[in-house]
Amino acid sequence: MSFSQIWDAGFKSIMIYIGVVFVWLCFLEANFSDRGVSVTIMNIVAAILAVGFFIFARHRCFKERALAEAEIATLMKEVD
Repeated sequence: MSFSQIWDAGFKSIMIYIGVVFVWLCFLEANFSDRGVSVTIMNIVAAILAVGFFIFARHRCFKERALAEAEIATLMKEVD
C-alpha cells in the first residue's frame, strides 16, 4: 500500500468510528440501563467496524495490485 492509500483508508476508518459513535449515542444508548456498559460496547463495535474496514481496504489494494501486475506481465509477453 502506498502512503496515500493508507492515509485514505485510515481516514475513512476514523470516520466510520465517529459515525458509529454518533448513531449509537442518538439511537441505541437509551436501550441500555448502564451507561458504562453502553459506552464499552459502543467502543468495541466502532473499533471492530473501523479496523474491519481498514483490513478490507488493505486486502482490496493488494488484490488490485496483483491484477495490475498480472496485466503488465501479460502485456510484456505480447511485446516479446
